[in-house]
Amino acid sequence: MTVRAAHASLLALGALAALGGCIASPSTSCRSDGDCGGGVCVAGACRSLAGDLRAGGDGGATPDFGGSAADLRGSGGDLSLAGDAIAPTCNLNGDGVIDRTEAPFVVGLGGLFEVNAAGQNVPVSLARGTTTWDFTAATSSDHKVFDQLISPQSQWWSSSFPTATHAQILDDGQALFGVYRATSSALELLGVVSSQGGVTSTLLTYATPIPMLKFPISVGQSYTAESDVSGLASGVGFFAHEKYVFSVEKRGTTKVEAGDFDTLRMSVHYTQTYGLLITTRTIYL
Repeated sequence: MTVRAAHASLLALGALAALGGCIASPSTSCRSDGDCGGGVCVAGACRSLAGDLRAGGDGGATPDFGGSAADLRGSGGDLSLAGDAIAPTCNLNGDGVIDRTEAPFVVGLGGLFEVNAAGQNVPVSLARGTTTWDFTAATSSDHKVFDQLISPQSQWWSSSFPTATHAQILDDGQALFGVYRATSSALELLGVVSSQGGVTSTLLTYATPIPMLKFPISVGQSYTAESDVSGLASGVGFFAHEKYVFSVEKRGTTKVEAGDFDTLRMSVHYTQTYGLLITTRTIYL
């Protein structure tokens, strides 16, 4: 069972959100990246990378911030989450419900995603009754992106988020990261930061954290969250109000290059009010 990971831009000088879930692997030819001769092991199959994304060697790729699983229990972290660090594997039972124990958030772990370039779309049916979502269609500009959970410690923004458990890049090609806190019952978005500090840096914080995931997750779950977000966006002062309406709509199958995966589809209806400007979007995860 998996919430399909997605990179969805919600930015009108505002916030970005990335959700990731626990993915079960099909039967395999590898067990770890070390089995793949410089590539990565994805769902049990060796995949190649276009450039060393884990070391930040590809333009716009995720830099390697270091850290280890133990960092989850570090400064301000939720000590009840030690199980995430000592058992960084999925414990799936296929019952259609994603429990907190089935969604580990471990610094250093990540996933390999195939991403379409801007303007290149893959048609996916969102029609009522659809329970298969096929992302196997390729476009000429597809490329691989390795998305990794990074340590919140020793970052330029660390002091602004003392309770953060990890951060994660938000969108391919943008050096912006969501800062998160994983608790025993939720995954909360605390803010958005740029990869580097300085006069054009971004550091946005939510007055009330946004629960991007609430556990257990099952079809029919629905909730609303809203908060003020403020700080600096590319070095410019920023303040807005954001509202999220989350709904887990259905269970189905997601088809990707790595295989077929049992999936829960979530819709996120997003509204940002920035002065007189109101931005709305609906995103499917």
